[in-house]
Amino acid sequence: MTIEEMVGQKFVVGFPGYELNEEVKEVIRKYKIGNIILFKENLRDEAQIKKLCAEIKEFITSVTGYPPFIMIDQEGGMVARLSENMGNIPGAMAISATGDSHNAYTAGYYTGLQLKELGINFNLAPVMDINSNPSNPIIGCRSYGDTPEKVSEYALQMAKGLDDAGVLSCAKHFPGHGDVSTDSHVTLPCVDKELDELEKMELVPFKAAVENEVPAIMSAHILFPKIEKDRIPATMSKKILTDLLRKEMGFEGLILTDCLEMQAIKKFYGVEEGALAALKAGADIIMISHTPSYFQEVISRIEAAINDGSIVAETIKESAERILSYKDKYLKNKNQEKSSKEFKEEIENIRKQTLTLVSKADYPLGIDSDTLFISPRPFNVGLVGNVKEDIASSFCEILAEKFGAKALVISENPSNEEIERASELAGKSSFVVVGTYNAHVYRSQIKLLEKVLSANSKSAVFALRNPYDLCEIPDNVWKFAAFEYTLPMINLIGKLLNKEINALGKLPVGISYINDCEDAD
Repeated sequence: MTIEEMVGQKFVVGFPGYELNEEVKEVIRKYKIGNIILFKENLRDEAQIKKLCAEIKEFITSVTGYPPFIMIDQEGGMVARLSENMGNIPGAMAISATGDSHNAYTAGYYTGLQLKELGINFNLAPVMDINSNPSNPIIGCRSYGDTPEKVSEYALQMAKGLDDAGVLSCAKHFPGHGDVSTDSHVTLPCVDKELDELEKMELVPFKAAVENEVPAIMSAHILFPKIEKDRIPATMSKKILTDLLRKEMGFEGLILTDCLEMQAIKKFYGVEEGALAALKAGADIIMISHTPSYFQEVISRIEAAINDGSIVAETIKESAERILSYKDKYLKNKNQEKSSKEFKEEIENIRKQTLTLVSKADYPLGIDSDTLFISPRPFNVGLVGNVKEDIASSFCEILAEKFGAKALVISENPSNEEIERASELAGKSSFVVVGTYNAHVYRSQIKLLEKVLSANSKSAVFALRNPYDLCEIPDNVWKFAAFEYTLPMINLIGKLLNKEINALGKLPVGISYINDCEDAD
């Protein structure tokens, strides 16, 4: 391989649309780009996905001589790129609520089979962040819990399931995205902890990943000033990626960056500078997930750095060989003994185990035509790449239609007028069912709840993403943690309200959700 071909193996490109367009084809041809990432905007249905992946494989192999990694963020729950009708798994915290880590293995194995059938060979999961900060706006229910033991146990099972299905897994986001109060998609977070503090918490799951030979680890776009004195995030830090992860922790797999088009990099350093710094820091695979036009300047800067000696060609060679060794291991054509379809019923049984009763009122769940359902429509809490939601309607409208009841759609941060309207309608209703969506962050939802519960004490509240919403709600009403705002979960809630099933799950990290309410502000 030439040095240019080796550099091309180190990059991932994304693109808009349901087929490879000429712009991305030209970038792949010119710079020998070896890998692709797919998002919801690329994926329509099973037939289209299979055709697209076959086209990607054929084209990149013809240009580079090697098959591509075709990547996706298929975590489950609220971060799933496949459409709901394709049978997505519950999210991390929901699976943890079942109390059985084998469910994480089954979810990973099913997902791996499903992806492999479609032609996708690299899943950017599991999340190994510990959600130790309830104010975290982007991780939350994407984490398996708030203790290193819980996260390690469940995340490793998910990774093993993917691996046994023949799909690469990726532990993210190193060295830990759990203890932040801002989102790296829109700004640059900071974790001001000493290394020994990280070793007791954030690094524990990643050490387990290294010991269990998880094939890839993704970096976080977060400042760790007690480790990296220069004001650069982990993604751009040699001290973190090479000295800590590669040398001290002994990781021999692939180091990936998170997408460099996230604002933590793009806004504060620039995509081009971020790519050059990440390569120098020791990243094997660099993500530019949406805009192929960045590559001209990115590759130009890397070539200049190779020519002036600030990047040593031998390190490029070592990294490219590492990448190709994993392609050789995972991308060979192997007969798939099982089908994902065999596991669909099992996945739905797991989902039933996730719906969690947090507190029980002293009155029955009495749903009738005079019930009022209230919720916002689903919205993107963080810019995790989805361009549209699978739910055209809303929690309250879907369930109100099912029960012939009333629905009130509210804003993500309802206005005073909306709050008064909700209170007025609640006072005239026989029962009120409220679906919250990260109300612990979107605080006006809490204000609305307080007014609604004052107007009608007979109520049920479902936290449709992070269960921290339930901390500030009194225990004399029905409270449920649902963990995800998806059609399968809404249908499950409908069955519960119709007394067809019971809530089975348990809060995965114990009493801290309820007792540590003051931390949720």
